[in-house]
Amino acid sequence: MKVKLNILGFVFLIVGLFITVNMAHYNNGNFYFWFKKPAQVEIAHVPENVYTSFQGIYIEPENPPPTAYANNQHLTWLFHLVFRSPVEAYRIAEVEVHFRRNGETLWEETYPRAYLEKMEWIEGAIEYTTDYFMKNIEFVDNNMSSIEKMTGPDIPAGSAISLVRFQAARPFFARIDEIQFNFLFQDSTGTRFQAEHQVPIQEWDQKVHLRLPFEGVWIANNGNDLTTGHRRTGLNGLTTYAWDLMKIGENGRTYRTDGKTPEDYYTYNEPVLAAGDGVVTHVRNDIEEYGIGETPPRKRLEEDGDVFAGNLVIIDHGNGEFTLTCHMLAGTVTVKVGDRVKTGQLIGRAGNSGVSQIPHIHFNMMDRADWLQARGIPSLFSDFEQIRSGGSVLLVERGDPMTGWLVRPITSQ
Repeated sequence: MKVKLNILGFVFLIVGLFITVNMAHYNNGNFYFWFKKPAQVEIAHVPENVYTSFQGIYIEPENPPPTAYANNQHLTWLFHLVFRSPVEAYRIAEVEVHFRRNGETLWEETYPRAYLEKMEWIEGAIEYTTDYFMKNIEFVDNNMSSIEKMTGPDIPAGSAISLVRFQAARPFFARIDEIQFNFLFQDSTGTRFQAEHQVPIQEWDQKVHLRLPFEGVWIANNGNDLTTGHRRTGLNGLTTYAWDLMKIGENGRTYRTDGKTPEDYYTYNEPVLAAGDGVVTHVRNDIEEYGIGETPPRKRLEEDGDVFAGNLVIIDHGNGEFTLTCHMLAGTVTVKVGDRVKTGQLIGRAGNSGVSQIPHIHFNMMDRADWLQARGIPSLFSDFEQIRSGGSVLLVERGDPMTGWLVRPITSQ
């Protein structure tokens, strides 16, 4: 009987140790015990597909030129994380981020609570939909502004928060195919729990050869690098990899005198060219302008979604690659649905139609023909010059004009 009790005690001891070890989490030199169920936090990322974007000049990582890093050639990834807590409130105490390829961590970073508090958080679950966009903007004197409410890394019970603009940039050689997050949550009692979330990273293998959609010297007034509004949300994630392009005059400015009228801008009425070969799938040629600094009223946008883009041409380049070129001058679009166009062909003239505010060409590649449902995908232009002040002109075989770059197609005179 004594032997049986000793054996039973030993079994209880082993079971107890097993439970204790499996309930304990080691963090920053301390053990935290899981005396209740793990945090019931749902984590998602937006958009569904996260792509690698080549910022600057595209180069092959196997044979980089010696000036690659100096020329600001990076890979970037941008997405938003959404946290839901159906029952209990939690604080995000810390997060470890592992940048991985083929299951191996290439490098890792740790963001403590103090760092997380400096990042950009909003109340609720961010979405890439037109409905979300319309619910979160207000119109005052025909000017749009966001009404999203800023918050911090604390998840309310029964609600959601979003970490917007989770952004990372690395040199060209840091190819990854996954980012893994290890979150450390803390409840109201101070008890801490862990949860993981993986974000698969894809590379878009661009098939179409794109040229800049204009002639002469223009500026990437708003590119798709990490600091720009294009990398935020847009209507549906469409603008994530877009450019706003404006012509530069001999005076080095975008307008002739004071910039108070559309006609004062060098961009206005300039030829807009097809960026690549393809078939036209959608055209608008009848959308009005609203003046410098003005946007259409909400009612107009609700009635006609194309008004967001103004007069537009969508081209199907094949292989799931479509381009949107928009904000053109009403009555100047020269192509119709079904037309087969060639690279460099005139498709319209630049204007200030739709949600534009100042004359410019908006251009981006997307994954389907319906631009109000599409998602943006990365793209690169070929054969252009970057005009640098105080330096030589840089010939770019294939690259992404970043915000502030002065660029000119090599075909220009």
